[in-house]
Formats: sequence, structure tokens, C-alpha cells
Amino acid sequence: MDFRRDFLFYLKTIIVIIAIYIASQVSAVFLPIALAVILSFFLNPLVNFLGKINIPFKGTHYNIPRGISILISFLIFALIILLIMTFILFPFTQELNKFSKELPELLKKIHPTILFLDDQYNSVHIPESIRAYIDSAFSEATAYAMTLAKRLLNNTLTFASRIIELIIVPVLTYYFLKDGNKIKTALISPFPNRLRSRVRTVYDEIGVVIGNYIHGQIIICIVIGMIVFSGMYILGVDYPLLLGLFATLTEAIPIIGPIMGAIPAILLAYLISPVLALKVTLFYLIIHQVESQIIVPKIMGNTISLHPVVIILSLLIGAHLGGIIGMIIAVPLTAILRVVLKHIWSYNESF
Repeated sequence: MDFRRDFLFYLKTIIVIIAIYIASQVSAVFLPIALAVILSFFLNPLVNFLGKINIPFKGTHYNIPRGISILISFLIFALIILLIMTFILFPFTQELNKFSKELPELLKKIHPTILFLDDQYNSVHIPESIRAYIDSAFSEATAYAMTLAKRLLNNTLTFASRIIELIIVPVLTYYFLKDGNKIKTALISPFPNRLRSRVRTVYDEIGVVIGNYIHGQIIICIVIGMIVFSGMYILGVDYPLLLGLFATLTEAIPIIGPIMGAIPAILLAYLISPVLALKVTLFYLIIHQVESQIIVPKIMGNTISLHPVVIILSLLIGAHLGGIIGMIIAVPLTAILRVVLKHIWSYNESF
């Protein structure tokens, strides 16, 4: 009997692996599913809150049905998106158009600075072996940065070209929110009875980790973006809204994201004056300290529980495998792997 049960388990496992392989060859479905999963994690607390509201009716109190709670959450989310488009997206579009028109002139202004730095570098007496190593490292870093930029542009264009596919995101999100428990049961059911309790625990822990990570990351990105926008506006740096949004996006990349977000602001400030560039550099240094010492610990807490070295290694692997997108998903995937490995390591005969 045990042999038959184990055989069925391994057979189901093979079927699941084959299904995952087939799904990996149809990558077009990943973007809508990923967005729907993120949106469902983001809206689930609001849906649960609305579902706990008691509505008195004819002397009896009723809870809002979950389906209605989901629809109300969608309406609230749509209202937030409308407000963002009205007060942020439209001004951002105008600023972006202005930036694209002035970009050639900005490049002309920064070209003498690049030539000056190159002359200073060449005038310094550095041993040829060290100079060759520096030149090689700089070339590799430049090529890598260009590769990342091209991947980001290609991903953006791909995202825009597949906007029609994203129409199914609300539908998927609705069913993820409404039938979350049924989906969990379906995913756990292929496992033998003796394993289901532990698998359910792993599933719940992964859900908590990913949910907390998504909520925390969204809040941190928004907070940092608002701070950068305010700081650049007060300091008088051009395109503060553009820089604030760029900081919001790069903040999603752990460790090196804040550095990437600071570079354009420092360059634009330097075109105005070196003193302003120094002020902007100090501003970003302060923001980085506030972020690492106050904002991240307060918002994220210990939801990920990954050592900085592990985070850095996961970022390097993610960048190698998937560029910027790989870096963004590297940390949550590593957190999921940590949860799974923790339970595998605690395996015992009673499992």
C-alpha cells in the first residue's frame, strides 16, 4: 500500500515538473500572472478588512460577501490609480517630453566634463599593469551598464506592446483573491497525507513572507520617491518629478538601487554647478542612511530575514540570469528558498 502511495506521489511530481517545463516555454503568460499575484497580495488585506465589516439589516448583522469586498477593493484601487494619473503621470509626461527635447543639449554640456576627467586620468602616473586593469574593469562596467539599460528598454517596450494581455490581470486577481483557499488546497492535494500538514505550513509561511515583502517594498519605494522629489525640488535640480519616479523604480533593486537612482540627479546637478552636485550627493548619502537605519527596519522589519551577504549574492546571480528583472525578483525568490530549505533541514521521521 505504501509502495502504491509513493508511486502515485512520484508520478504526480513528474507530471507537475512537466507542466512547469511546458509553462516555462510559454513565457508570455508569466507577466499577467505575476502582476495578478502581486496585486492580489497587495489588495488582500483590504479585502479581508472589508469582509469583517458588519452591516446591520432588519435587526441582524451581515458581513460583506468576499466577492463584493473584492469589487469594492478594485474600485478603491482604480480611484487611487486615477488620482496618480491626474497628479503625477500627466505632469511626469510633460516633464519627460521636456527632458527628451533638451537631452542633446545636456549631452553637449557634459561632454567637456568627460574629456576633462579623461585628461586628468591619463595625466596621473599609474603603473601600466594597474592602468590596464582599471581600463578593463571600466570597459566591462560600461558594457554591463549598457546591457542593463538595453534590457530595461526592451522590457519596457515589451510591456507596452503587450498591454492588451494585461486586461486579464483584474480577472486573474479576482479569482486569486476569491478562491485563494481552493487554490492552496489544489496545490497541496498531490502530496501524500503525511506531508500535507508540513506543505501547508510552508505554503502559509511563503505567503506571509512574500505578502510582507511586497507591501513593504511598495511603501518604501513610494516614500523614497516622494523624498527625492521633494529634495530635488527644494535644491533646484531640473526634472525633480522625473528623478523622483526614477528613484521610486530603482529602489525596488536592493543594495545598488539607491546608487543607480542617485547618479542621474548628481549629473544634472553638476551641469548647474559643482556645489549643487556636492549638495545632491550629500542629500542622497543622508537619504541612504535614513533608509537603511530607519525606513527599511521600521517598514520591513525581519520579514525577509536574509543576511546582507546572501542578498548581495542573490542580486549578482539574478543580474547574471535575468538582468534588472532578475535582480528585482532575486531577493523574494531567495526568501522563498530559505523557507523551503528550513523545512527540508528540519525533516525528521515524523514528517
